[in-house]
Amino acid sequence: MLQRHPQSGPLMPKDAIYARRNGAIATIYLNRPAKKNSLTVDMWRRLIGAIEDADRDTAVKVIVITGEGDTFSAGADIEEVEQAFANPKFGDTFADVTHDAQARLARNVKPTIAKVRGACMGGGCGIALCCDLRFADTGARFAITPAKLGIAYSLADTKRLMDMVGPARAKDILYTARILDASEAHALGMIDRLVPAPDLDAVVDAYAGQIASMSQYSTRATKRVAQMILDGATDDDRDSRRLFIDALSGADFKEGVSAFLQKRKPNFPVA
Repeated sequence: MLQRHPQSGPLMPKDAIYARRNGAIATIYLNRPAKKNSLTVDMWRRLIGAIEDADRDTAVKVIVITGEGDTFSAGADIEEVEQAFANPKFGDTFADVTHDAQARLARNVKPTIAKVRGACMGGGCGIALCCDLRFADTGARFAITPAKLGIAYSLADTKRLMDMVGPARAKDILYTARILDASEAHALGMIDRLVPAPDLDAVVDAYAGQIASMSQYSTRATKRVAQMILDGATDDDRDSRRLFIDALSGADFKEGVSAFLQKRKPNFPVA
């Protein structure tokens, strides 16, 4: 059963994945701090549900994903992954659920921010790369480590990494499976904002609040067009033109123009 508390939206039970809403910002927590928030198949499934819940909640305008404690995520729960030796079907299940969860996050309608402390490894790094933006403290560390385990990194994951850092740097990261400190990850573009550890929560909250104050029609149209480009589009098509044309008769555009003419802050109606 979902829980509630004053001035907040619905909560999931505080288990390995739970969510909390504060105003227009929903935060999804990876919650296995004793295991460095290592990811199980059940957590990947619950992550899909948490994202879908946040999308359905019209009060939510921005989704933040973070880890409990001092770690974002150490990656896959290696004890669970060992089941692949005894149960070949586990590999199919693991591949399917991780692909589905990351695709759901990467193509989510609402803006997403990964708030990263400490280790962000393997599948945890995959989650962070699926978010629109990554804010991290100066102690963050990133690594993608299939080469240390003898497994293949998926095409979808590899494409996301290559889109972010370029082919040569992606190969470097995957060939060596080395740990990138926060400075190098920032220089490569894997971190968008590098923040002193004591300031990370406040900086993410302020930035998410800024997004939430903007037109949600515009924000989601931007995200949709950006995804079209990542998927290979090079020019406007019927869908992208429709986004522009519909905006001109939309409630947000009307409010934005009125606010500009009246020299006041807009109060955009699109939820």
